[in-house]
Amino acid sequence: MAFAFPHLGRKTKLALKIVGFFLLAVVTFVFALQLTFPYDRVKDRLVEALSTKYDVQIGDVERGIVPGRVYFKAVTLRTRPAKAEEVPSVLYIEKLEVDMGILALLSSTAKVNIDAKIATGHIKGSISLSKKRTVVDISGIDVPAGNLPMKEIIGLPMSGKLELEFSLDLPIDKLKSGRTGPDWTAAKGDITFECPSGCTFGDGKTKLKPKLNNARNQAFAGEGIEFGKINVDSMLAHVKIADGQLELDKFDTKSQDGELHVDFALTLAQDFGESDVAGCLRFKGSDGLQKREPKTYAALTTTGASIGPDNLFHIRLDGKFKTMKRLAQFCGPAVKSANMDNPGGAAGNSRPSITVQPADESLRGGSAAPVNPPPPAAPTPAPATPTPSPPTTPSNTETPPTPMTGSASGSAAFQPPPNAEAQPVPEGSGTAGAGGAGTDQPPIR
Repeated sequence: MAFAFPHLGRKTKLALKIVGFFLLAVVTFVFALQLTFPYDRVKDRLVEALSTKYDVQIGDVERGIVPGRVYFKAVTLRTRPAKAEEVPSVLYIEKLEVDMGILALLSSTAKVNIDAKIATGHIKGSISLSKKRTVVDISGIDVPAGNLPMKEIIGLPMSGKLELEFSLDLPIDKLKSGRTGPDWTAAKGDITFECPSGCTFGDGKTKLKPKLNNARNQAFAGEGIEFGKINVDSMLAHVKIADGQLELDKFDTKSQDGELHVDFALTLAQDFGESDVAGCLRFKGSDGLQKREPKTYAALTTTGASIGPDNLFHIRLDGKFKTMKRLAQFCGPAVKSANMDNPGGAAGNSRPSITVQPADESLRGGSAAPVNPPPPAAPTPAPATPTPSPPTTPSNTETPPTPMTGSASGSAAFQPPPNAEAQPVPEGSGTAGAGGAGTDQPPIR
């Protein structure tokens, strides 16, 4: 049975023709734009934008069939070492696919889909930008750590395959400062970083250069600290962002070269750099590491960190995130993202804190910072021995008075009755203080 089209009036046919011509014009324009868009100029602009920090090379640029899609091949980002002997970090992306999301632009949202092949690994995800929020969703599988700029993040090169998950929903709103920008107090997200097996920190050549906010301590670190290799059997870290808090709620690591425990939490401010930090690093090297990598073991033991009762070195993290302090102090209870001043969970967002035992002492990069013990308490002076007052002897009695012990008042000296033999005061008796402990008195002469 043939399908019968409904009868269309003259005006309806005219309207459909107008809509059809409009859609044809849009499609023609989009494909013509894709075929003629100067993607080579986009390549040059990318190289120029990144040239302040990286030497960028892009092998080739290909436009895709789908409008808004472009492929960058053989992309290399190489850091610029400050000194000739430093080893640069290199990020190599075999193929980077970027989808501009033209349909999303119709709703005033710039959406970029990313699909990058890095050696044997794969990174894919999307980034959406609009006037109201920024949404990022990226994941990585079997990503070689050696192809990532880990040296710029942790101060040491890293090897091994990583699993990555990063999701963030960051609202754009009017801030207390009056300007419009990202509001981190309303952000939500999750971050997962995992090394399933066989990762290594350090390459035996690169020196550890901790980034310190204090210029004097940074200068003291000088050329860096000799560092070999630390082998990690497995590592898993998870960060949760919600309710104005950023918390490292899971950190598991296994290594034959030592122990590492990390507690970290941020009470988020609208400006991320102004967020309050509460955290602690606890670590130590193993005997096997001391035998295999004595310089690395020495680097761990001469950070200036204090040794806690758990026989681990402690570094307390405190202050604002942009000026975070690394303090050579013993850390108290583990940091949690919940209100540390109110663990019961009552209303209010008090700043998380850590109980500190020793005096405040800033960590000095590369050298041990001795913690001076508190001065011994001054001895408590013994209370003055009161002189017992002479008893009043009634005129019609011959009973001699009994000497008094304990606190007494008066200034007259006690005189024994005539022909009375002086009795020594028993040991431990004498003037008693508030606590009942007295001062021995010599025998009365």
